[in-house]
Amino acid sequence: MDDQNPYQAGEVPPSTPKAPHWEQVPSGITRPVTQLWLLGAGLTVFTLATGGWTWAKNQHVLAMMNVIAAAMLSCVYLALAVGVYKRSRVAACLTAALWAWVFVMHLRQDTAGMADTLRRIGTTLVIGVVVLRGTVATFRHHRHLAAKKRQPTRARISDDPAFAPKPPAA
Repeated sequence: MDDQNPYQAGEVPPSTPKAPHWEQVPSGITRPVTQLWLLGAGLTVFTLATGGWTWAKNQHVLAMMNVIAAAMLSCVYLALAVGVYKRSRVAACLTAALWAWVFVMHLRQDTAGMADTLRRIGTTLVIGVVVLRGTVATFRHHRHLAAKKRQPTRARISDDPAFAPKPPAA
């Protein structure tokens, strides 16, 4: 009698849970984005550590100003890392712009030895490759999601109940 009650809702079969949008994107796109936000998080920690080390080494006013500058730069790195983690194209572009500015500043800086200059530029170029790959991958991520939205996966004809195999006759 309970099965015939018109005021009671029937059981709804559980729907298959959809994976979050970042799990639906191929790893060739998500890996550079992950590397970029991990780079931002690592730079945050590194900048805070070097600022703290400077303060611990010599505690005077200039060292304190260095710690304040390091903390402010760490906040920028952290904000950009969170933005890239959330797949923000603006944050990825700002990260690339910050890298380009740092690269130009490294080129302008005079140093005593050529080996130090080459090491600094080499490190900056390696970081630049990660930054540029992550920036491009962020745009590819959004293009991939837009393409999936425009062209959802087609239902297979074999999933149609009209084409289901007939049960065996008893």
